[in-house]
Order: sequence, then structure tokens, then C-alpha cells
Amino acid sequence: MSETEAGTRASGPDLPAAVEVIDCTLRDGEQAPGVWFTTQEKLDLATALSAAGVSVLDAGFPAASGSELEALQAMHGLGLSASVAATARPLPQDVAAAAKAHADEVFLFMPTSDLRLKETLGVTRDRATAVFRAGAEAAAAHSLGINVVFEDATRTDPRQLIDTAAELGRHVPLLRLVLADTVGCAHPAAMQQLVRRLHDAVDPEVRLCTHCHNDFGLATANTLAAVAAGAESITCTVNGIGERAGNADLAECVAGLTHLFGAGHGVDPLALPGLSAAVERASGIFTSPLKPVTGYNVFRHESGVHVDGMLKDARSYEFLPPAWVGRRSEFVLGKHSGTSLVRHVLSSAGIHCDDDLLASALAEVKAGVERRDKTPHHRAHDDALAAHRTLLSGFAPDTLTERYSGPAEGRGER
Repeated sequence: MSETEAGTRASGPDLPAAVEVIDCTLRDGEQAPGVWFTTQEKLDLATALSAAGVSVLDAGFPAASGSELEALQAMHGLGLSASVAATARPLPQDVAAAAKAHADEVFLFMPTSDLRLKETLGVTRDRATAVFRAGAEAAAAHSLGINVVFEDATRTDPRQLIDTAAELGRHVPLLRLVLADTVGCAHPAAMQQLVRRLHDAVDPEVRLCTHCHNDFGLATANTLAAVAAGAESITCTVNGIGERAGNADLAECVAGLTHLFGAGHGVDPLALPGLSAAVERASGIFTSPLKPVTGYNVFRHESGVHVDGMLKDARSYEFLPPAWVGRRSEFVLGKHSGTSLVRHVLSSAGIHCDDDLLASALAEVKAGVERRDKTPHHRAHDDALAAHRTLLSGFAPDTLTERYSGPAEGRGER
């Protein structure tokens, strides 16, 4: 690595040498509107994520349904190297469900911001802390590893977060403190400031972790900013799927940790494209060709200036090495091509090129592209919209209202 390349890497006294990767695809990813996974899909994804080197799976919310409970129980039977965790509210029935699911650990979540406590729950800060403590003590009684998730942490007084963490830590051992940017309103500087403040105040035995949503397109940036400030764990999802605009993306986070921070993480980059494709297939949410790291177009080049530079030195326009994810650089003949690529294509086929031939061939390429019918583009767009409306539709409201609109005897009630 050159000195210039090394200089692009983040550094600092709080930057950890290694970061623990927690994947939430099976829980938060499945909460994306209209998305649902079969039990077998969950088991297949859990197996693939564990084999890829993910440390912890936030695998489901067993108190929500019997199928969630059964999926976690089946996951336990797989003998995965990844720790299997259940998400739960700090309520006795939720914690009991996590224990019944044979989870290794639990993510106990509860709002912390005054807005959420007052408007959503109608409780005081002290009452919320008492509920949190009771849930954590119940989890400890079941011998579950305890992760405390401060929901809406980025809209919470940091002093309150510090005090709550200290109160809980006095009564139960905590594995991680998860700071959730629940509505995606943080920006990297604010996230770095928040994490640094807690890093300096919280028991160093408790790992700081982030859970970032992508409403402003900053989930990955905020996650990496947290790591730069000392967070030793991160959460993410494959393809960034999740509520609303989704979560921090697994592949983007891992690439940033590797190539921008030089931090270890244990995730095999060669597994990232396969994970992306598997989640696309199971979720019905298709990624853009422009999606960083795993997108179709990420290592493909058409512009004449870019291709000329790439043919001379691939580092000209690719800082992220395609071989890192099992890809290679590709060149596309198109409207914006230049003579360098035409010469490369013809010469590779053993065809001698002079200036006249190059000019003629390039003109043919440009004209041929511009003559192409745009109908397939429009059809693909319409098909994609139709697929989203169908695959992400959920349960039809009309079916529900028709089922329950008649008299009780007509509904089969007893």
C-alpha cells in the first residue's frame, strides 16, 4: 500500500482494532413493509451469515408469534458459530419467550427520548428505567446475555443514557449498549460526538454498539463514525433492508471497516455477493445496480476517460478492489466510450487498428447504442413496479374488512 493510500484510512485513539458485526436481517430486515421469510429461508440465511463470519444474529422477536419462536428454536439446533439473539421488550413475557426460544442472548429495547416516553408510553424517565431494570434482571435470571437497546437514543439527553446504563449495570452484567438512531436523524459528526461521550463515561467492559436507520442515506456513514469514536460493535442488515429506508448495509460497513479503517471484523468479503442475492430472492426487494460493493455496475466502466485510465492502471478509478468480493473490472461499449476501449477490444481479438478504423468502429458503437429501442427499459420499469406492488403488498385490507364486516354468527364466532 502506498503512503497516499494509507493516508486515506481513518485513525485515532478511540478507533478499535477489531469490530464485532451483528446482523439484523432476520429481525429488522424482515420488518420492512411487506417482507416476510419462511422458516426455512430464515434457517438458510442464518447458516449463510454465520458461515460468512457474522458474530451475532439478531434473529427474531419470539414474543411476537409462534412461528418466530419456532424459527429461533430451530436455529439453536443448527449449532451455528454465531451467537443467536432474540429481541424483546423488557417485559416478563417477552424475556420468557426469548428463553423458551433457546436464545444465547437478548436485545432488550425501550424508548429513551422524552418524546417517546411521554407521547408513546406515557411514562416518566424514572418509571422507564425501573421497567428496563426489571426486564434486565429477568433476562439475567434466565442466564441470557444482556444487550440494552436505547431506542431513539439520538434524540435523548446523553446524560440520561449514561445514568440509565449505570443504573442497569449496577444490578446485572451488560454485554452491549446499543445506541439506536431509530428515525435516522443523526449525522456523522453528531453520532461521533454521542459515542465519544458515552465511551468516556460508561463501564469500559460494556461494548458500545450502534443501530442506524437510513432515512437520510447516512446509516453506513453514521455507523462508521461511531466506530471512529470507539464503538466496538455495529449492527447492519444484508442489502440494508429494514423499516422505511432501511438500515446500515452489511457489505458497505464491512468494506468501510476494511478499506477505510483497516479494522478487523471476521466477515468473509467473498460471501457478500451471495448473501445479497439470497436476501433479494427471499425478500422481494431488489437492489439498484448502483448499490455500493455488491451492485451490478459497481466495477463496470463505460466513460472513455475512465476506461483509458483503467486500462493504464486499475487504481485510477477503483479504490475498492473488485477481487475483494470475487468480482473483476468490466468495460462496456456504449454511447460514452472512447477509442481506448475500441482499440482494446479489437486488439484483443487480433485485429490491427489504425486511426481510420478506430474512428469508424467508435462511430458504429455510438450510433448502434442510440438506435436501440427504449421499450425494454419502459417494460422493465413497469414490471419492477408491478412486482413491488405484488410482492410487498402484505395482507389485503379488503379481505380483512370483508371477513369481519358481517354479523357475529356469519363470522363463525362462539
